[in-house]
Amino acid sequence: MTNKMETDSQGIPVKGPYPANPPVAVLYTVFNSVLCTIFGTLTYFTIVKGNEAANAKHEIIAKYDLEYLYFTAIILKLGQFVMGIICGQARKQSKVHPPDQHVYKVKGAEGSKLGYVLMEYEGDHGKFNRAQRAVQNYNETFPQTALYIVLGGFVYPKEVMVLAAIYSLSRVMSAIGYTNSTEGRMGGFIFSNVSVVMIEALVAITAYRTLKM
Repeated sequence: MTNKMETDSQGIPVKGPYPANPPVAVLYTVFNSVLCTIFGTLTYFTIVKGNEAANAKHEIIAKYDLEYLYFTAIILKLGQFVMGIICGQARKQSKVHPPDQHVYKVKGAEGSKLGYVLMEYEGDHGKFNRAQRAVQNYNETFPQTALYIVLGGFVYPKEVMVLAAIYSLSRVMSAIGYTNSTEGRMGGFIFSNVSVVMIEALVAITAYRTLKM
């Protein structure tokens, strides 16, 4: 069950989903930097270091200059990250909470009296809205994740399979939690992010190591 939030006369929440400080750009950058540093280091010492089979595949990648494709995947992610900051800042200013992704306004002579139109949060309709949003959360990141899986899986197939399985299971957990409440999405969401960060680290490390060959 989602907690009922206080709204103004137009139906917009009085308090937004972000704290007043730090700025969204700082919040996102610090959080992602810490996450990447911790789990990127873990990835290196548990998967990459001393992996002779991977070293042989690194030579193949370097031979055909394919390291640039690996760097391309990271560049695409950086663009996605910047757009996420832009969206987060806009959400902070609007004070609109998840699962809402848009704010609608009734048009016409009497429309201004009706306020804004947001999602239903309560009952079966609220559960449906949050379940639908969980699916879209998955779809929004799937192309980038799939790209990472293909690139990282070429060099580390078994390890990437395990991480992809954790990712998929975590997303299912997040969807179940999200269906019940907005806050319930976070547990599975965090675990799925960790697994993707580790696959991303394999892609980044491969790009760096093969560039030096």
